[in-house]
Amino acid sequence: MLNRDLLGSLLFVAVFTGYGVLAWQIPLLPFEEFEVVTSSTMPKIYAAMGLMFSLFSLVAVLLKGNTVQQRGALLTKAALQQTAALIVLMVLYAAGLEPLGFVVATLLFLVAGFWLMGERRFKILLLASVPVVLVFWVLMTQVLGIYLASGSLWS
Repeated sequence: MLNRDLLGSLLFVAVFTGYGVLAWQIPLLPFEEFEVVTSSTMPKIYAAMGLMFSLFSLVAVLLKGNTVQQRGALLTKAALQQTAALIVLMVLYAAGLEPLGFVVATLLFLVAGFWLMGERRFKILLLASVPVVLVFWVLMTQVLGIYLASGSLWS
């Protein structure tokens, strides 16, 4: 029977297999010909490790078998709708990042995502979102000096 664990493991095996195929197709730059570490080294390592761990997960799921069917372990229509809604939310976040700016878009994304996942207490929504956004913004812009979109609506 297809459950979440098996589907998740199979999905990660497929993703890391595709990533590995693409990683091995990264062309070498002329000066990398005799180098030990090239532009394709880390993607190959990520692909190999990701495939290895996802295969471990797949084997663990298959060895566990169907001894006891856990409640809620099956894919339900509600779970698939929630997943689709999260994907739509991610697309909206990507579309709103430039006009709204990083801080506002990320704050709205996190609040909406937590709400979609079932958190309804407004205080918890804000306490889980605002510090994460602000700390990440300070870390990226002030510490690392990386530009994050400030929003075309505000500037």
